[in-house]
Amino acid sequence: MTRNRRVRTAALAAVALSVLAACGSDEDQNAAVADGPTPVRWIYDHTPTSADLPVLVGLREGWFSEAGLKVTTTPGGKVDQLRSVADGRHDLTLGGGVELLLAQAEGLPVKAVGLVQPQALEGLICRPGSSITADNPESLLDRKLATAGNDADDAVWQIWRDREGLRGRVNEVAPDAGLPLLFQGVVDCYPEFLTLAPLQAEQEFGAKPVVFPFAEQVGVIGQVLDVNTDFAEKNPQAVSGFVDVYARGMQWAVQNPAAAVALMKKTYPQIDEAVTAKELEELGYHWGAGRQQKNGYLAIDDRAWRGTVEALTRAGRLNEKPELAEVYTKEFLPEKPYLP
Repeated sequence: MTRNRRVRTAALAAVALSVLAACGSDEDQNAAVADGPTPVRWIYDHTPTSADLPVLVGLREGWFSEAGLKVTTTPGGKVDQLRSVADGRHDLTLGGGVELLLAQAEGLPVKAVGLVQPQALEGLICRPGSSITADNPESLLDRKLATAGNDADDAVWQIWRDREGLRGRVNEVAPDAGLPLLFQGVVDCYPEFLTLAPLQAEQEFGAKPVVFPFAEQVGVIGQVLDVNTDFAEKNPQAVSGFVDVYARGMQWAVQNPAAAVALMKKTYPQIDEAVTAKELEELGYHWGAGRQQKNGYLAIDDRAWRGTVEALTRAGRLNEKPELAEVYTKEFLPEKPYLP
């Protein structure tokens, strides 16, 4: 992947591995019989977060089965999930739009089939009480900052850093240990996804952290549903069914927050329910932002990509602008939109 910067605690990771393994594994694909449900191998980007809910509720309620699918899941965070989809080890995943564009530039056979978050949510989370102020990037001068943990997020960080005149004026260190680097005072700021991590930092410090939403300020696209293009070509009905259930699950999670938090608690017993409720509220807002209000969850169009393509091209991260028809497709979106 891809979001190596979103390292969770060892306890949560262990829970994710044990619980999600019960949902299915790659070996389960071999159990499919001719003319039966179509096997779909899903890999999460990271677990556990409220972003898992569309798949979790689809499994629990049998919506995937109703769509003629046998969905098996793999926990995220341990491997590059987008490359795993490109390699054919999995069929679908969740990942950043910038990540997808860079992967396609390498020739990887992946494509977006839905827009989960119109706006990217990566940002710097900084220790409170450190004289760093969110409205003043120069307050980061000479501070120790962990760099983004993957090429896509690092590309966005570098665009923002250079635009703000910070190149060579901050101390950048590797992010390998995750948020504990911030909590232990090894770094002053850590790049993370701005839904769960700021809440975790507030719990740790007893005060709200200082946040620089650099991805929002650069104006790049957020997370998308990615599919292996060969799988999509051979199994169009399966992809349509999966995308429909995913959008339905997003709507359900936002409309039923208490039940959604209960499902998260049942799946991942060690989560903090109060933090999860706040995370889901924030995430739900971004799921339904912008044109999604009118067009429904996962709606996607050219306008969603143009600013990101321009930013990456200007920064030299794309040698040429891609044909957007090759970047994404609308063909698998729900026939009837699931509205926020």
